[in-house]
Amino acid sequence: MEMNSGARTQNLFELIYGVLFNPVYTFSSLADAPPLGYSVLILFILAIANALTSIAFFRTTLPDIPGFDTAVPVLGPWLFMPGVLLALIFASFKYLLYGAVLHLAAELWGGKGTPRGTLAVYALAALPGVFLIPLELMMKLFNFPEVAAMVLGLVAGFAVVVWGVVLLILGLREVHRFPTDAAVLTVFTPAAVLILLLIVFFVAVAVFAGTFAASTGF
Repeated sequence: MEMNSGARTQNLFELIYGVLFNPVYTFSSLADAPPLGYSVLILFILAIANALTSIAFFRTTLPDIPGFDTAVPVLGPWLFMPGVLLALIFASFKYLLYGAVLHLAAELWGGKGTPRGTLAVYALAALPGVFLIPLELMMKLFNFPEVAAMVLGLVAGFAVVVWGVVLLILGLREVHRFPTDAAVLTVFTPAAVLILLLIVFFVAVAVFAGTFAASTGF
C-alpha cells in the first residue's frame, strides 16, 4: 500500500516521519491525494497501543484479588479483547464525529478541501501521542516517584497536545488551501461552540432552579 503524493511516492514510515518533522511539506504534498487508508491505520494502531498500555497498568495496580493471579494465565487474551474493542469503537466514533465537525468548520471558514483530506489530517495530527506510550512504560519500569511521574506526565501530555494542535492547523491549512488564521479558527471553532453550549446549559439550569425555588418557597 503506497501513497501518491504527486511528486513522489511515500511509504508509511516516510509519511509518519514527514508529518512529525516536516509537516508543511508533507501535508502540502498529500493535499491532492490524502492517504486516508494510512491515516486510519495509524489512528487504530495508536488506539490499540494506548488501550494495551492502560490495561497493562491496570493489571499491575489491581488490588490483591483472591485467584486473580491464577486466572490470568487461563483467561489470557480474553482479558485484553474487551478493552481493545472498546478503544477501537470509541476511537472510530470520535474520529468520524469530530472529523465531520472539523470539515464543516473548515467549509465555514472558506476551506476548499475534501472530507477525505480533513479526516486524513485529523488522524495524522494524533501522531505525537505515540511518544507518551514509551514514556509511560519507562516511568512504570523505573518506578518513578508518584509526584515526579504526575508532573512529567502533565508536562509531556501538554507538549503532545500542543504539537498535535499545531499539526492539525498546518494540515488543515495545506489541505483546504486557506490562510493560517482560517485554519486556527477551524480548529478552535468546535471547542468554542461546545463551551458556549455548556454555558447556555448551565445558565438554563440555574434559571430553572431559581424559578423552581421561588415558586416553591425554598
